[in-house]
Amino acid sequence: MKDFWSKQAAKWKMCFLAPMDGYGDSAYRQTMKRVAPHIYLISEFYSADGLVHSQFLADSVLPHQDMEKPVVIQIFGKNPENFTKAAKIIERHNVAGIDINMWCPAKKVVRSWHGSSLFINEELAYEIVDTLNKATKLPISVKTRLSFDGNQDLIKFAKGLENAGASLLTIHWRTAKQAYTGNADFTNIYELKKHVWVPVICNGDIINYEDGMKKVQDLDGFMIGRWSFGNPWCFLWAPHVDMKSELIDNNNFIDSIYHPTLWEILSTMEFHATKLVEVKWERKWSLEIRKHLVQYLKSFPWVRDYRKRLVTTESIENSREVIDEIRNRYIKSLDLRPSLWELDELLD
Repeated sequence: MKDFWSKQAAKWKMCFLAPMDGYGDSAYRQTMKRVAPHIYLISEFYSADGLVHSQFLADSVLPHQDMEKPVVIQIFGKNPENFTKAAKIIERHNVAGIDINMWCPAKKVVRSWHGSSLFINEELAYEIVDTLNKATKLPISVKTRLSFDGNQDLIKFAKGLENAGASLLTIHWRTAKQAYTGNADFTNIYELKKHVWVPVICNGDIINYEDGMKKVQDLDGFMIGRWSFGNPWCFLWAPHVDMKSELIDNNNFIDSIYHPTLWEILSTMEFHATKLVEVKWERKWSLEIRKHLVQYLKSFPWVRDYRKRLVTTESIENSREVIDEIRNRYIKSLDLRPSLWELDELLD
């Protein structure tokens, strides 16, 4: 089981959903997998200490559905003993692996010596991986960054993680100090691949499957995060030909990026809302689904007509009512894709 990631890497370039706090819950993961069943899912990041001390937290976030498999649980912390205890809890839920968060740049995380701060506490980082690797049958992976502030050696750090037992490494191309600023440069990640034996995944500003395949080069896969908001189709690579686009400009819209139809989008919105209400109580569900619904429709010029209702929805029934209204209003255009919406009136 420890060689799980090397076996996956031998098949083809791997595509991952990134761990995202406040997004990567079971409902979100199911929605991504419904559209793109080939992807690997990383959960939101959970506190190892929290899982150990709160049965409620463990029971709330660790259960998942068969359609999510293989799913990996990401945890963070600084206490090796609690990582071991958390692993025993996670093992009960039949997951594919455990990922350690050594990448989060949030100030409250760094101040607590969690996340990316482990880059400047190397010996503790290695101890956590070694202890966890010996405590569980699950493969251990690590997500980290190029460095903390530019003064650390990525290759040295990565080899230390590998020697401690990490079987897969995901590298975000920014330093922790950069947070989410700067221009993407994967050069150091490509160089790292030459120095380690375990699979290496790249992450940061990858907008879709096509973009990932361009950037992956000799690496073993890529990870998409924020660009999946309202867009599980970013994980697809599927050329399609739209007859209406051909009438306007030969091949102008023919590319390798999958553009979903309005019908697909509305259907996915409804699926996401339904799954979310299944895993979270009504009030929490209503607050969380709001940030998702508008994202799905952001490419359509008429979304402003529904924005207020979508971001103030109070129930699953209310959300379905808005979705059905959109479906009925544009019933003749359900097969139209966002990139072609503006052309519809010209052609009809």
